[in-house]
Amino acid sequence: MNAGIGPINYVGDLRDKRFTTTGMKLNGALGITYQAAPKMAATLTLMAGKIGATDAQNGPKWILRNLSFQSVVYEATLTGEYDYKDISQVENAFADQNPVKFTPYIFAGVGLFHYNPYTYDQSGKKTFLAPLGTEGETTPYSLWQFCIPFGLGAKYALNSTTLISAEFNIRKTFTDYIDDVSHFHYLDTAALLASRGQEAASLSYRADEIPNNIYNFKDGYRGNPDKKDGYYSLVIKLSFQLFANRPKFYYGY
Repeated sequence: MNAGIGPINYVGDLRDKRFTTTGMKLNGALGITYQAAPKMAATLTLMAGKIGATDAQNGPKWILRNLSFQSVVYEATLTGEYDYKDISQVENAFADQNPVKFTPYIFAGVGLFHYNPYTYDQSGKKTFLAPLGTEGETTPYSLWQFCIPFGLGAKYALNSTTLISAEFNIRKTFTDYIDDVSHFHYLDTAALLASRGQEAASLSYRADEIPNNIYNFKDGYRGNPDKKDGYYSLVIKLSFQLFANRPKFYYGY
């Protein structure tokens, strides 16, 4: 079994830099691994974390756009892992004068995640965005999406039954709505007000919350539909052997 914790961050329309420490939040994960071969393993992982971003912390050109979101993400992934060195037989290795206790590794797989973006209006009220149709969607976008997790890591055997590891995990997704922002331009606020109501219109275009703001819905960009959203994490994991008499399960995560 393994348990891990570390920072998580988001990539999308409200993040000018692809990789940054700005706005990082926390995620935690639990998993189990089957050692299929000396250097190959399969891991099932459950993760929960929080992501978010605000234009107030975005690049200077986006501050006046004034959009923001947060979301809790729940994720299940199945990944295959390849180790550069074989440390699966640690009991034998520790009996040697020069045991192999450290190895880098790479991994990739498939996953399913759930998200539900929300924001806070000027009064501090928390509002979930998907049902509002802030870009005029006639059908709400799905809050369940597939992803492709991939990355690299390094692990070290503390003893014959315990490992510590660190891994950087990137998720490629197939949605542009993790942040509820996709379209290049705003829908006309009068049309949105008529079709979706006051709350949808107010939370779609928020530049008017800043006094004397020149960022208007006719000329200002809302998002970029050509780039999908995503998220990434750095996790420190502690793993221990689950079945002492089953060598294939050794670092058993």
